[in-house]
Amino acid sequence: MLFKNVLVPFDESEHAQAALHLAIDFVGDDPTATIHIVTVVSNDIMPPSMISAAGAFGEVPIDYTSYESLLTSIAERSDRELRDSIGSILGKDLDAIKAKVVIDTRLAPSPVDGITNYAADHRCDLIIMGRRGLGALRGMLGSVSYGVLRSSEIPVLTVK
Repeated sequence: MLFKNVLVPFDESEHAQAALHLAIDFVGDDPTATIHIVTVVSNDIMPPSMISAAGAFGEVPIDYTSYESLLTSIAERSDRELRDSIGSILGKDLDAIKAKVVIDTRLAPSPVDGITNYAADHRCDLIIMGRRGLGALRGMLGSVSYGVLRSSEIPVLTVK
């Protein structure tokens, strides 16, 4: 098989679900393959100017440690929700997949950064992702799909 390490960015949309099913069709029967199902959570929820050494955020003090703790909590909740969602979508089919399935959450400044960095960090050889039609040229693929296509060093297959 040409591809052995496939990344599926996942946001629960119909397009993402179609991408997941296609990834399973591509490599699901190969016990030497890995399917990475990843959601990206923004780690840019507060501008750096609002986090100070003194820890002032309006009337509520927040310091870097508290901010990191908040991000970790958000990522953990997102990871649980992703696992529940994948379990609901695939059900018993998850047990039938021979490929290794990795379910993960990535904190990143943007979905594009999270997806492309995850692919590089895990040496993925293909990204299969959903797309959304929003109108003009960039919108035909969706802004995240478009950004990944432009930024990725590996093949990207978009699914409608």
